[in-house]
Amino acid sequence: MEILWRSNKLQDKGPERFENGKPFIIAGIDPGLTVGLAIIDLRGRLLYLGSMKEASRSDIINRIIEHGRAIVVASDVHPAPEAVRRIASMLNAKLCTPERVLTISFKNELVSEFLSDSESTPENSHERDALAAAVRAYRHHEMKLRQIEKKLEDLDIGEADELKIKGLVITGKPVAEAIKLVTDRQEPVEVIREQAGEKPEADIDKLKRTLRTQRSTIKHQRLLIEKLENENRSLKKRIRELRDEKSRLKSKLDRLHYEYSRDLLLNRELSHKLKVIDKLQKKYNEEKSRRMALERNLDSLLRIRDMEFSPDKTPVKIIDTFTRDGIRRACSKWKIKRGDVLLLRSPEGGGSQTASILRDIGPRAIITEDKMSHQALEVLEDGDIPVISARSIDVEIYNDFGSVRTQDLNTEIKKWKNRLNEKRKKREEEELLKLIDQYRAQRRRK
Repeated sequence: MEILWRSNKLQDKGPERFENGKPFIIAGIDPGLTVGLAIIDLRGRLLYLGSMKEASRSDIINRIIEHGRAIVVASDVHPAPEAVRRIASMLNAKLCTPERVLTISFKNELVSEFLSDSESTPENSHERDALAAAVRAYRHHEMKLRQIEKKLEDLDIGEADELKIKGLVITGKPVAEAIKLVTDRQEPVEVIREQAGEKPEADIDKLKRTLRTQRSTIKHQRLLIEKLENENRSLKKRIRELRDEKSRLKSKLDRLHYEYSRDLLLNRELSHKLKVIDKLQKKYNEEKSRRMALERNLDSLLRIRDMEFSPDKTPVKIIDTFTRDGIRRACSKWKIKRGDVLLLRSPEGGGSQTASILRDIGPRAIITEDKMSHQALEVLEDGDIPVISARSIDVEIYNDFGSVRTQDLNTEIKKWKNRLNEKRKKREEEELLKLIDQYRAQRRRK
């Protein structure tokens, strides 16, 4: 999920921003009657996690200032609440919000992963949401922070200065410039004087400039405190109004909850009964379809049975596809047995193995609507099972089975057997001539 940064630009005050000795931090805030607050440093370590009931804006800011200099204030919702926006503006920090509201499952996973090696756990949803916002803001800059750590491995820089460099980079400074700003302040005063050729008077001027800066900072802090006190009084008044409204809304909510619970029970009971009805209807339809299919099959089987005793007509049982599954379905439906006449609608795809299944059944004849493969024909011929083309015999098709005239069937079977005998006789003659030729060739060699 992409992080959006709002335009609360930090004022660039140079190296003097580190003079208070406090680290740069990231603060996650979940505002409301109960305020959740989470603070982590730029190494991803948890400094504070807690919640405050009916906390004023000044209380929140003071708690943040106790742990360091906030450069990022984060929220878990978009857009950020007005209270979070004001706190970010007062702290002169960047405002970090997600592109869209973080889901509860995502926040739980984010917090669980962050606290996997820690004994700390959020005590309520406000602390969880605040920590999720802070961790998400840290993750956004984590790759850049790791790159900074790698660049500082060969430099003799302590952890405090490393965090200062990271803070400058997050505020928009290039890495090289941030390193220079921090490392230049680590040089001893004597070295600076020797390199710059300064005189003691220059140190006095520098101290005066620092004093003026500190006075300006104090003035700014006093104005900020006065502003926060005014807002505190306004918020306390607003809190009293909200408490009264909360009491009214709670009474209304209790009444609505009772009505909703009553309607919910009725709806659940109705929904359950509708599901039972749908299930029974579906089962009834399935049983009805199965019964109708069985009735059709039974009617067809009875007609086939009557036809078997007729001297003029011979029943034909249909196999739709020349496959194992097609033969199995037809056998199950028609109770195919030895001596039956079969109609093979589509012999395509059937080979020697599929033909072996039909040969083992032992039908009286097989009628095909298309050409059968050479391998399948050989298997059926070896089993003396006639294969008759549907073009040479008239097959009457009923709903799902067929019939042929017994006299026509006998005639086609007789023709097929004559052709098979001639074919076998010709094959035997060819084999005999082949043996004679081999014998003659052997005599010539001797």
